[in-house]
Amino acid sequence: MTEAEIPSPARPHAHGVLRTLLRPSLLGALYLGLLSLAALVATLADDRVKGVSVPGVRRLIATQFRGEVVSAAWLAIATAIALGLALGTLAGLGVSLRDRLAGRGPRSASERALPALGVMVLTHGLFYFHDVARHPQAYAPGWYASGGVRSLVQVFVCDWLGPSGVVLLGGFAVVAYFGLPFARALRDSRASVVRVSGIGAVLGAILWFAPSVPSGLESTAHAAGERMNVVVVAADSLRADRVNARTAPEMTALAERGTRFDRTYVSLPRTFPSWVSMLSGKDPHHHGIRHMFPRREARSVDVGTIPARFRKAGYHTAVVSDFAGDIFRRYDFGFERTLTPTFDVRELVRETILGGQSPILPLLRTRVARRALPTLRELHDTTDARALSADALDEIDRASGKPFFVVAFYSTTHFPYSAPAPHHARFVEKSYRGPFRYGKSPAIFAEGALGPEDVKAVRGLYDGAVYAVDEAVGELVAGLTRRGLRDKTLIVVTSDHGECLYEPGRGQGHGDHLFGDEAAHVPLVVVDPRKPGGKRVEQLTRSVDLAPTLCELAGVACETDGLDGRSLAPALTGAALPERLAFAETGIWFTRKIPDVPPELRLPYPDLTEVVEVDGARSGDLVAKRDFEPLLVTAKHRMVRDGRYKLVYAPTRTGVRWMLFDSLKDPEETEDVALREPAVTERLKKELWTWMQADPTMQREGDMLVPRDSRAQ
Repeated sequence: MTEAEIPSPARPHAHGVLRTLLRPSLLGALYLGLLSLAALVATLADDRVKGVSVPGVRRLIATQFRGEVVSAAWLAIATAIALGLALGTLAGLGVSLRDRLAGRGPRSASERALPALGVMVLTHGLFYFHDVARHPQAYAPGWYASGGVRSLVQVFVCDWLGPSGVVLLGGFAVVAYFGLPFARALRDSRASVVRVSGIGAVLGAILWFAPSVPSGLESTAHAAGERMNVVVVAADSLRADRVNARTAPEMTALAERGTRFDRTYVSLPRTFPSWVSMLSGKDPHHHGIRHMFPRREARSVDVGTIPARFRKAGYHTAVVSDFAGDIFRRYDFGFERTLTPTFDVRELVRETILGGQSPILPLLRTRVARRALPTLRELHDTTDARALSADALDEIDRASGKPFFVVAFYSTTHFPYSAPAPHHARFVEKSYRGPFRYGKSPAIFAEGALGPEDVKAVRGLYDGAVYAVDEAVGELVAGLTRRGLRDKTLIVVTSDHGECLYEPGRGQGHGDHLFGDEAAHVPLVVVDPRKPGGKRVEQLTRSVDLAPTLCELAGVACETDGLDGRSLAPALTGAALPERLAFAETGIWFTRKIPDVPPELRLPYPDLTEVVEVDGARSGDLVAKRDFEPLLVTAKHRMVRDGRYKLVYAPTRTGVRWMLFDSLKDPEETEDVALREPAVTERLKKELWTWMQADPTMQREGDMLVPRDSRAQ
């Protein structure tokens, strides 16, 4: 044998490596891994956070949280590789099945590589475009907003195909790929085993990857004794006027079974302080949570929240939510189980990295993935209200015979109103071709003036979000009925605040001002199956009334001293409630420029990025800077209202501006009548001063409310 004929030991090794790399599973890992890496590079090069350009925050993340960025990046790549391995294995099985049905012998690694890669790309593409059709808001910035061919592609996928159309195309693809060899196999009885096992493998893989849907097959074994269960159904930013047969038929049906309080107001129209008020029965100046970024000292005070009281009474207590419910992990409400995301800089990093992983997100729309990767709950443009109802029912089942107190807090109605298909388009005109066709840009104050058609489209998106949540609420109530719990459960429908939607003279959002009823007025429905339904209460009620009401109706001993709220239980049997006034205050202004609150109506302070800091002791929590806290509280607008009039206190650099509105004659509250109604102004001013001076951190100085420890501020 000559030297040339002696085989090289390296050549077989190289062939072996090549054969290994050409295996479908590894090809899948390489395919998704490279796509994930490209998406990661694009995300890290972008200065936007939650869709808003904030270079300062990105610099902070890049410098102080570099390690978290690296960890989140590795997690994204590892997840992509794992999904790619599964996708490649599925593709390899598909190629093998087709070959066996065709009577073809085994292929070599190189021969299988190209067909397997083709199956992978097609399968992944179908999942991707199904997700585009299902959650158009998440893809609109990269497709529809880009214009040209990309815009036409999204319009075709979302408006013409829809999720069901994409699934139908996938079905045609499967038939086309397996049809001919399968037809031939039908003529060969010996292929029956292969056929059945192959079909089983394909269907099993499809079920593994398919987005989960609540099964509806629940256990009905539940015995809660004589004590009433409690389910609080709340939708973030839900306006009271949207609980109607058009946008919320399920919640409207609940209202017909119970008592509807038509004039309920929150104490502060922002999520964090509002929830503390609802679950403690105390106004913000008594429980200490005055804005969305409270410091550790304020969050550590036990203010007597009722989930802790119900838990002590033997109830299984739980809260489930998605992105707007991240506040429940930042404050100890006393829940036994908290199935929500959280919010700090570290979580913001994970959300930013994962949210940019469009190649793999379509493969993660499962309840298993949501539990394994809680960050998925934090994504604001792909909410799934039905999955949240399924989570709530799981918690009810977990009670295992104990009475339960479960809060289901839905974020779909919160800005940017990202309802999944088909609800996103339910109330938007089909002829609309503007920027808000599929979703609302997060840049509230950077979008410029909206035209009438744009405003109509945004309101349509919001109404579609309400409808999506309403559908999920219907599934939750149906789940209670299937379990035999409908007549043993108190159900509450409410919200943490409402939402301004470009009413005259106002913009969009909540918490910046107290003009109009849209942000502070919320729905409140209480269904007690032991009481007759169909009642409507027109007297003023407050969100702080909810805690004592639930304690009385459920017979649970709760704190009664120092409450700002009172029980509404007598109204459920038709008794009249004593007349009360409603009070409220504003939250933090996020930017220097807010169209609704011009400079002449503000005590100015910097943008949010300068007002908050990272609390290192709390591992990345964002909190208000200590030096800014007195100014943040001093600058708040406050209001008091009776059944007809509202008085607003607005501190400015030149003194206090008092504004009185006649809500009966001027429902949109556009005309200040303080000079025409001096007696009403003085009466309500006295009431508002009594409420404001109950704040232990503040005192009156002339006509201004100032911090107790620093009159010079």
